Amino acid sequence: MRSLFNLAASLCGLVLLATPAMAQLPVGVPDLPTGRVDDILRDPVDEVRRTTRELQDLREDTLDTLLRRNRDVLERGPGRHVIVRSQITRLGAPEDLAALTAGGFTLVRQRPLGGLGLSLQVLRAPEGLSTVRALALARELDPGATFDFNHLYSGSGQAVPAMAVAAQPQFAGSIRVGLIDTGVDASHPGLAGYTVRPRAFHDGDYLPQPHGSAVAVLMAQHAAGGEMLAADVYGDDPTGGAVDGLVAAMGWMAEMQVGVVNISLVGPPNRVLEAAVAALSQRGVLLVAAVGNDGPSADPLYPAAYPHVIGVTGTSANGRVLPEACRGEHVDIAAIGDHRQSGLPGGQGRVRGTSFAAPLVSAWLAPMFATPSPDAALRADVLLSASAQDAGRPGRDTVYGYGNLGPFARLASSSQN
Repeated sequence: MRSLFNLAASLCGLVLLATPAMAQLPVGVPDLPTGRVDDILRDPVDEVRRTTRELQDLREDTLDTLLRRNRDVLERGPGRHVIVRSQITRLGAPEDLAALTAGGFTLVRQRPLGGLGLSLQVLRAPEGLSTVRALALARELDPGATFDFNHLYSGSGQAVPAMAVAAQPQFAGSIRVGLIDTGVDASHPGLAGYTVRPRAFHDGDYLPQPHGSAVAVLMAQHAAGGEMLAADVYGDDPTGGAVDGLVAAMGWMAEMQVGVVNISLVGPPNRVLEAAVAALSQRGVLLVAAVGNDGPSADPLYPAAYPHVIGVTGTSANGRVLPEACRGEHVDIAAIGDHRQSGLPGGQGRVRGTSFAAPLVSAWLAPMFATPSPDAALRADVLLSASAQDAGRPGRDTVYGYGNLGPFARLASSSQN
């Protein structure tokens, strides 16, 4: 782990039949080109350039559709990242809003983050002021607080509607782990023996979806049972996956004293999110995050690229890095991110992407970090480096980090066919 962006990308937010991005689109939107996705997934590693271009095209197709259908609430901000129109987020004392309200800002919602010792406010820009100008004005009026856009984040891989449970290495005992994602289907047979504690961090009802359910099932395969705190930051709201929901979910995880939190979501850098991640780490919580699938030359994606976050890349079943996986100094460890499972309706199903590598690392760490620990980051760093099988260039590198995590360096071919 390192010393203690682009709304999703590529396959980030693209899910077969349902994804965070797709969930935000109204019923009746034409299907996205899943045939192109299948073609991309078959690309050999030596065609990385073409793969990356195709992935970027798919991302743009998805974002364009999302924005076209929700122009009243979404827009592109700097860097072409998707933001909630006319909204900014603030971390600061709730009683210190006088200068902002005098400047024309109105309070949309407030989220106390008791577990982090912070308070989050979502503010609406003054009438007639663009979101970009509103952010600059807010920082001028209230320099002591932390402000940024209300960026949207999305899933870092593709999933099928259900996952069959395949034979996997199982660790001793049960786990207690947090999950910030879409809602989780607690009735899925792969979660037998688990207590799922659901909570929605958006304006609608808790909504189970394939992405979060697949991530949860992958974690569940590696322990005898346990408890999952499953935060749904999407629902069916077009603003699902916004920063304020992610940060509020982090506050809940800290409040519930969860030791390991998995977040298979990616997006741009955001000062409010960065502050929340730092506060979570200071309280001894390990955040495990997917590095994303924007391709090897892409800019870093967040929160995986923040310090103290365990950034996980994905590999094929034989331990070779996925060609679409992001690379950089923030990559800490690799695990299998391409899972083929049988027993699904219609035949064989597949989940692929760094989204589905991160939960393997979370499941491995969770028994050792059941509750927050002051030295969690240092201990996790030592454990990961000692348990990794070196891959790529000798020593730590920007493709595999420390290497392939031992228990997940390879999968038996029988579980892949």
